[in-house]
Amino acid sequence: MFKKILCPVDFSDTSMNAAYNAINFASEIKAEITFIHIIDIKSLQNIGDLSGGAIDNLDFLVEEEKPTLNILKEECEKKGVKVKTILMRGEPHSIILETIKENGHDIVIMGTHGRKGLTRAVLGSMAESVVRKSDVPVLLYHYKG
Repeated sequence: MFKKILCPVDFSDTSMNAAYNAINFASEIKAEITFIHIIDIKSLQNIGDLSGGAIDNLDFLVEEEKPTLNILKEECEKKGVKVKTILMRGEPHSIILETIKENGHDIVIMGTHGRKGLTRAVLGSMAESVVRKSDVPVLLYHYKG
């Protein structure tokens, strides 16, 4: 039934818990998985505005995020799961919804809450937005730590 899983990750504990559960699920049902991490430039710029600073060059963030995506990729390869990774900049919930349609994903697996603090306040509830607007099932994991 499910052949293509999309798993948005922000590398929070909740997100990583969902990612590892997605890997196990993909392994059991012989599905492929795509991990997507989106750097939300608009929200980061808002944080810069609130702090009185500016965020001009985000290339360093892209390079900083690659190793964690590679860890997830390696875990998939250990379990024989076909895997893709996507690292983008933009508005996360819009990109997630576009990616579902463009790549024919059957299901989204993600954490219920992401990063903490001011970033979370500015971002709002990503999971809620995806659940409300997705045309495919969304499986949410809540990390109890």
